[in-house]
Amino acid sequence: MKFKSIQTKVLAVLLVCLVLGVGCVVALMHYFTVTNAKGLALEAVTSSQKMFEILEAREIGKMTAVSDALLANSQVCDALAARDRNRLTQLTAPLYPKLKSEGITNWMFHTPEPDMTVFLRLHNPAKFGDHLNRFMDKEVVRTHELVAGNELAKAGFAVRILRPVPGAKGGIAGYVELGEELGQFMHALKSQTGNEYGLLLNKKFVDRQFWADSNAVWHRRDNWDDNPDSVVADRTTANDSIIQYRGDLSAVPDQGMVLERYREGKSVFVRGIFPIRDAAGQTVGAMFVVKDITAVYFSMRQTQNVLLALTVVSLSVGIVLLLTMLDRFVFRRLRHIMHVATRLVGGDFETAINVDSDDEVGKLELLFEQFRHIFVDLMKQMIESQKA
Repeated sequence: MKFKSIQTKVLAVLLVCLVLGVGCVVALMHYFTVTNAKGLALEAVTSSQKMFEILEAREIGKMTAVSDALLANSQVCDALAARDRNRLTQLTAPLYPKLKSEGITNWMFHTPEPDMTVFLRLHNPAKFGDHLNRFMDKEVVRTHELVAGNELAKAGFAVRILRPVPGAKGGIAGYVELGEELGQFMHALKSQTGNEYGLLLNKKFVDRQFWADSNAVWHRRDNWDDNPDSVVADRTTANDSIIQYRGDLSAVPDQGMVLERYREGKSVFVRGIFPIRDAAGQTVGAMFVVKDITAVYFSMRQTQNVLLALTVVSLSVGIVLLLTMLDRFVFRRLRHIMHVATRLVGGDFETAINVDSDDEVGKLELLFEQFRHIFVDLMKQMIESQKA
């Protein structure tokens, strides 16, 4: 079959259409796969951020209720006002294990201004006397009202409440502070969503030596050098590689953002991140969200392969049917006309064309047959004249 034939050209065009059609289908399905993956990641980020805010509000409410009960105990208030550390410890230490089991890991009493120092740490009684100069400390002194929010200490991030303790004769006897580590929030989030989480902190807000000392105390690997600008404070997975972010945490938008889809072995994940702000409104960290979409992804790929196979089969069958119809109704009849014309030139005046269709090729057959009759009559007349 020569390329200059119409049949070959038609076949080439149809094959090009097949390739383009398959390519378009593949591109379209890839687009939908990527879009669905981004949608799953965005849903994971958005739902996790809303759930985080709900958990934060719930824990603040819980700590506020605990502080209400403490302030209702006049003995606790009097012991703080009298600066009787032993008495205050005797009254509150038995309560700490119960609070800790409820997630309240930090419990402190502070002296009032102007010195504003830690008077008693229930979670670390031997350490006291350090001066406080954080944003929430300044706010509670300024307002003498309950202050709540996230706050980053030297080596940890916690949601805290800080409120004045009234004295028996009026004034402020001191302050009580309750806090819950944000790392606990991640495990609650994981139990409700099934996603993996990592709490990232901006290094410029974390004390390097304190971080190293804390890791040594808790027998944890010092991961300070894993990332240039941030450090993983806590995570719900033992796999460090899936919690990697090289960007600027302070640039993460309020609504969070989707990062990328990636594969690890036979698993497929999408990742996202949303900011964590302290009580002063600074973005001091971010919550990293990792969603396993392996089942959904391979289901989409399986659907994609089925659709691709159906597309190839459908287009191939269509091309075969089209070529068959062209051969049956056009090319075969044209070849017959050429065959008759060739025999006519060779002196065969008897082979005729049977016209049984009134389509375009049938009209051509009719015209050729009429021409053949005229040509045969002329040739016969010429032969008779030569004989005469």
